[in-house]
Amino acid sequence: MPILNRIAIGSLILFCLFVIDQASVFAQSETAAVVTCSETPDSIQVTVRGKPVLTYNKTFQEPPQGMDPIYRRSGYIHPLYTPSGRMVTGDFAPDHAHQHALFGAFVNTTFQGKRVDFWNQHKRTGNVSHHKVIEVNSGDQVGSFTVELRHEAFTTPDPPTPVLKEQWTVQVHAKTEPGFVVDIRSIITCVADSPLRINPYHYGGMAFRGNNEWVTVESEKAINDYLKARDAGQPLAKPDMDVARHQFLTSEGKGRFDGNGSHVKWVDLFGRVDGEQCGIAMLSHSKNFRFPQAVRLHPSKPYFCFAPMVDGEFTLEPNETYVSEYRYIAHDDAPDAATIEQAWFEFAK
Repeated sequence: MPILNRIAIGSLILFCLFVIDQASVFAQSETAAVVTCSETPDSIQVTVRGKPVLTYNKTFQEPPQGMDPIYRRSGYIHPLYTPSGRMVTGDFAPDHAHQHALFGAFVNTTFQGKRVDFWNQHKRTGNVSHHKVIEVNSGDQVGSFTVELRHEAFTTPDPPTPVLKEQWTVQVHAKTEPGFVVDIRSIITCVADSPLRINPYHYGGMAFRGNNEWVTVESEKAINDYLKARDAGQPLAKPDMDVARHQFLTSEGKGRFDGNGSHVKWVDLFGRVDGEQCGIAMLSHSKNFRFPQAVRLHPSKPYFCFAPMVDGEFTLEPNETYVSEYRYIAHDDAPDAATIEQAWFEFAK
């Protein structure tokens, strides 16, 4: 009996220590997982304190029924939410199905003497897709993942020719003021034996397509009517939020009608979701190529991009890299210029 008692007591002690140890590990894990990055076969999903922030799509997302399958895409972020759960991204919009939420691609390029468009999928000359996951990490202050994308040219029969390798390092911060904060560092490397020339053009690069509810036939008509009246010298009030469904604001205080092609530090695109205003601010780092970069603000649709090729061509030689960094703030309510400006200084310092 004494032996049995000693064994029982010893087992109990070991068991208690095991339970305490496990509880400690679980507590540490919960603390470390304020920002949780979870990988599935199809995607990487990020949450902050249990709230969904974004999904990176690893597998090809199929367009809705009736839309050309050429628009299927992988290697982009959708959906992206504000802290209140409002979605600010849009995908497979009927008017521009090739604009995939938070994405990036070059448009007007020349490769081996042929014109290649990695952006406009319907032209069937190039495409961008997810290639592989490098790492995924959850954390207390920041969660992150690193992925590799491929930019391929369809200049020869199958298989397509890999031209660019792009690495995204995506960081999601634990703080939720002034909104969910997401940083993307992109490193593009020319992996082909021939250079890629990016030709002068009015758009291309890192881009953002807003919620599909932010444009209607009526909103486009109202905006186009205003532009026609303005060009004809006829007075007509600018469409307000209720009519236009979305608006732009830049770091220089400009909107869609005077900000297109301007050189800015940041752009905010905002509209209403479920009757409440929300939006996305995209901040360009001061070390980016040709900073402050020119910006494309679409005249009637909820889409914009930073486009350094506006200011002239540039070339990526074999093994040469092109690095860019942007911060995205998915926020509730209307944009506050002073708050975004402060966020830019903190990001770019």
